Amino acid sequence: MENKFRFLTKHSLFKKIKNKWFVIANIIVLIIVIGLVNVDSIVKFFGGDFNDELKINVIDNTNYYNDIKTGLEGVSPYLSNSKLTIKKVEDLKKQKQKLKDTDDILLVINKDENVFNVSFITDSYVDMVKYSAIVSSLNSVKEKIALQNSNIDKDELAKISKPIKVKRSYVNKDKNEMEENSRSILNILSMIIVLPCFMLIVFLVQMIGAEINEEKSTKAMEIIIGNVSAKTHFFSKILASNLFVLIQGGLLVFYVLIGLLIRKFISPPSSLITQSLSSDFDLNMIFDTLTNSGIINKLGYIIPLIIILLILSFLAYSLLAGILSSVTTNMENYQQLQTPLMVVSVIGYYLIFLSTAFPGSLFIKIISCVPLISITLAPSLLLSGEISVITIIIGISLVALLDYLLIKYGLKIYKVGILNYSESNLWKKMFKAVKEK
Repeated sequence: MENKFRFLTKHSLFKKIKNKWFVIANIIVLIIVIGLVNVDSIVKFFGGDFNDELKINVIDNTNYYNDIKTGLEGVSPYLSNSKLTIKKVEDLKKQKQKLKDTDDILLVINKDENVFNVSFITDSYVDMVKYSAIVSSLNSVKEKIALQNSNIDKDELAKISKPIKVKRSYVNKDKNEMEENSRSILNILSMIIVLPCFMLIVFLVQMIGAEINEEKSTKAMEIIIGNVSAKTHFFSKILASNLFVLIQGGLLVFYVLIGLLIRKFISPPSSLITQSLSSDFDLNMIFDTLTNSGIINKLGYIIPLIIILLILSFLAYSLLAGILSSVTTNMENYQQLQTPLMVVSVIGYYLIFLSTAFPGSLFIKIISCVPLISITLAPSLLLSGEISVITIIIGISLVALLDYLLIKYGLKIYKVGILNYSESNLWKKMFKAVKEK
């Protein structure tokens, strides 16, 4: 049995790996991953308006130009343009003519009872981010000038203008601000990691169903089961498919590393906004934050728990896929049966976003222990500190219990369904098989 099991496993695995479409698909995935990691540099390479100089011309009828200019200079990080130029101009009619066929902005500042008002004039449309940033800056300048003109004592005005000092502290002496920031970083990273896991689950379920239904449709199943037991065939498919998914997952990680390596050697984007985004996701900064917070020491037992949960969950999905595909007579029927399975896996992914809106939700914590959902939800909640190690251990135990039940009873269903080519009385046969000792 062991030799037959090994042969079937190798045959199923190498059949997938040596397939030319596997090579072609991975080349495409490699290109896509590298592109996503370096998307800002690719956008910059092809050029666009973001490389152009943005000119803001100001006609000031209030004598507040210096304050307005200082305020407008603060909007640079929110603009996609590589350079911002602010200039004081005269002659409204002449400046309007200069606006034609340009992306320049003309601001006309006039006095009124609310300090000043602004006419925002352009020849072309302005995106909402740019418009909102400029208007917000002008509002801040107006408030500052209004306070200065309100005859408030200079010391009092200084107190109003001075930013508030915030001292972060915790009742629990084991907690610190660095760890709090680290948990936020880990939460973001875990959400990024969960998506490839979800994709691999879909891939795993589809692959098992397609392979078993292919063997059933070509009558090859009768020959195979005539030479090996249904148990051997069942577990060989499960093992081969999971090994293939692990290999594919490892390749995805490798592709990301290649993308990061390429990113390291290409020129950084000149755009202020992309520079800001790049600094937010700087790997050295992330590692230093995690190290200084002390949370990196906890990853020594957190990561193994997450890996165990992932392996057991992948096993559960593959067992269910194998059982469902055995009781279907064609791929169309299997796709209908697998739809609820896919819906269940999506639930956990969406609950990650809800967990940020409802921190500490008891309902979400309970759902994070539910098998099949926990794989997408629990890692994110654990890394962000929403659930404890005990909670994820409970989740692991429940997934392990589900795997045991699927192996014990699912194998009986598989033996009945694998050589069944008729849908009549199939469910009766399945329930009868489950009841047998």
